[in-house]
Amino acid sequence: MPNIPRPSGAKDAPDQKLAAIPAVPKQTDLLSTQMEEVPKLKIIPEQTEIKETVPEASPEKIEKPKEVKEENCVVLGEDKFELKPTKLKYFRNKAASAYGIIKAVPLHELLTYEKGVIDENRDADQLLFDFLVAAFDDSAFVRDHYDDFDADIIDRVVKIFGRLNHIDEKEETARKNKEAQAKR
Repeated sequence: MPNIPRPSGAKDAPDQKLAAIPAVPKQTDLLSTQMEEVPKLKIIPEQTEIKETVPEASPEKIEKPKEVKEENCVVLGEDKFELKPTKLKYFRNKAASAYGIIKAVPLHELLTYEKGVIDENRDADQLLFDFLVAAFDDSAFVRDHYDDFDADIIDRVVKIFGRLNHIDEKEETARKNKEAQAKR
C-alpha cells in the first residue's frame, strides 16, 4: 500500500521572544567624519604611433566542390540533379513500387493505363509521378518539372534508381538461382 501524505495539524504560535525582534533593523546615520573620500585617479593613456602599413588581404575562402557522382546525375534543362539512395518512407508508402512496371512497360503504353489496372487507387500517370518523387526525394521539384521529363530521362532515372537501391543486383541473383534450380 503506498504511503499517502496527510495534511499536518495546527501548530503552536512562536515564542514571545521571537515576536519582540523587529523585522527591519534600525538605521543609523553615518557621520561625515566616518566616511572616507576615495581619491580620484587621473590616468591619461599615452597616444600610440600611427602605423603607415596596410595589412595584407586574407586569402579568399575556397569552397570544396561537392563530390558529385556523374553516373548518378540526371540533366534536366540546364540543371543537373544527383539521385541518392531512396528513403525507406517511399518504399513504405508505395511511391517506389512502380519501379518494376516502369522498367518493364514502354512509357507510351504505360501512360494509357487507367486507374485500377495496375493499382486500385492510382492511374499510371500518378504512379509515375509518385515514383519520380521517391527517386528525387523532392515533390516540389517533380511537380514543377513533371512536364519537362522525357523518355530518356525517365529511363535514366529508372536505371539509376535500380542501381542505387540494389534492386537490379537482387533481381539478378534471384534469376541466377532460378536458372540453377531449373538445371538440376
